Amino acid sequence: MKFILYIFIFLVCLPNLFSQEKVTTFGIQLKPIVPVEFFNAGKQEKTTNNIQYINEPKFGMSFGMVIRRGLTKNLSLETGLNFLRRNYDLTINDPDSSYQSISDFSIVNYEIPLLLLVYVQLGRNTFMNVAGGASIDVYPSDLFVGGENFSNTIIKRGWIQPSMLANLGWEYRTEKSGYVYLGVSLHRPFNNIFTEFIDYERSAGGSVEGESFDLTGSYFTIDLRYFFHEEEQEKRVKTKKINRKKAMRKIREGKAK
Repeated sequence: MKFILYIFIFLVCLPNLFSQEKVTTFGIQLKPIVPVEFFNAGKQEKTTNNIQYINEPKFGMSFGMVIRRGLTKNLSLETGLNFLRRNYDLTINDPDSSYQSISDFSIVNYEIPLLLLVYVQLGRNTFMNVAGGASIDVYPSDLFVGGENFSNTIIKRGWIQPSMLANLGWEYRTEKSGYVYLGVSLHRPFNNIFTEFIDYERSAGGSVEGESFDLTGSYFTIDLRYFFHEEEQEKRVKTKKINRKKAMRKIREGKAK
């Protein structure tokens, strides 16, 4: 995080920054979600009464649309709408009952990001950008996964939750065929997004055991984008409205002379 912040400050101070002023660009994006250990977003393990519970994030996927607006020669504003699917595995190991269960579940949600981008031109058609901002995350429903000896209930903390966004990327801009973009992003909610409650019924004795996990929702993505080509919008030239009565009066006075 500090590394990305330093790069952002450095680029803001550069004199040769560049963006497409007054241009609105539309694009599509595909972002594989990579599990990480940072911010407690990796594998979690708990052992209770010699029963081991393991929650492990797996690879996920995000895709959606992007809208970018050039504000000045230095800055652009970016927003859009993304659909996400994050995948998890739950493992229950009970050596006393010779029991093991592996199940999976997925968290689906929508994101509305808002980012401020700063550019530096690396070559004639190659650019680097650093972006920072926030996201409004929408979680439509809770989840329930059941098995022969267990139940797994995943309860959302709220319908709408805010998150912090940071991004670093590179793009190649063609003359008439749009932009191709490659980058990485960090998405970190300000609070835990879900709480996972696990109930397990032991076959030996029939006792019911339980455990829970807090899901932070933080993740990294590899960003693949394509922006469609857009022409620069011409600046409007203000023109004075012609008063027809005054114009006709001047014409008549001219003829009279």
